[in-house]
Amino acid sequence: MPVFSSVLAEWSKIPQIVYVNQIFPVTIRFITTNKVQDLVLSYEGGENVTLKYDKAPLSKDDLYYYKTLYFKVTAVNAKLPDIIINDYRLAGESLNVQKLSPPLDFCNVLAKDLQIISHKSVQFDKNNNLIVLKIKGKYANLEDFYIPFALKQHKKELQEDFPTATLLYYAFIPANITKFRISYFNTDSRDFHKLFFDIIVRDEIVSTQSDLNPTEDKNKKIKIIGTLFVSVLFLIIAILKRSYLLGFLTLLVAGIAIYIAIPLQKICVKQGAKIYILPTKKSTVFEINHHQRSYMKLNEVNGYSKIKLDEKKVGWVRDEDLCKN
Repeated sequence: MPVFSSVLAEWSKIPQIVYVNQIFPVTIRFITTNKVQDLVLSYEGGENVTLKYDKAPLSKDDLYYYKTLYFKVTAVNAKLPDIIINDYRLAGESLNVQKLSPPLDFCNVLAKDLQIISHKSVQFDKNNNLIVLKIKGKYANLEDFYIPFALKQHKKELQEDFPTATLLYYAFIPANITKFRISYFNTDSRDFHKLFFDIIVRDEIVSTQSDLNPTEDKNKKIKIIGTLFVSVLFLIIAILKRSYLLGFLTLLVAGIAIYIAIPLQKICVKQGAKIYILPTKKSTVFEINHHQRSYMKLNEVNGYSKIKLDEKKVGWVRDEDLCKN
């Protein structure tokens, strides 16, 4: 005897064209003899697509139930996965995927909407500024965000509450760039939209951070050699002249040399501690310390400790964020 499925399904809506890295919806419709709450959806196969969201509620008309799913396509040759509803398999469909021909300031984002909701600019050194952005997008691939003219950049925090996502991002850009301009591809209008703002550098630079990128004092060896030379010279003169004063000065200078040569202290920073650009309440958060670990301590000012980070960077942490033991 033939076995009949309790579900019949078909594709209802598939976009005629999608673009590489776009997040897009597809809709299936189905009828079932089962209770809807007893249905289980799963996915198999597919090519160059990833499922982004499948928690949208069902809708219904007189005959069909409708389910909308959201995928991201990552290459030109792409195919939707098979959709399995209980014992019924709906075969995946091939997609018509195109590559964009973007402008030079394209930030790699395709979205229904994209906004820069806040930004800060801080002088990093005489040649570069640090730009910190908070970006909000709808149906946006913010994980691919990229500033083409940045010298160095980093995604700090990506939060997704589909269909909305927010991204905290920082980038180092040349100081001679006075207007920040990027473009994104608007998937509704199918054209490129510009986002821009004037770069106004805050006065909060970095007098306290003039060595924002040090590994260690480049003149340290010179200082040690110089002080040792002076102490030896004083010692010779003290012996020749039998001077207690010069002997005392010899010990003092030698003590300075020993102090310079002492390795920097290591301190433990708590997991989740915020690392700031400057030792001030309103300073920008530079990084988050994701794991408890030890750093080299460079300085301390007003309840903040200056620490040496990886990749020749430094930052400031509040003393309350240091490990107690």
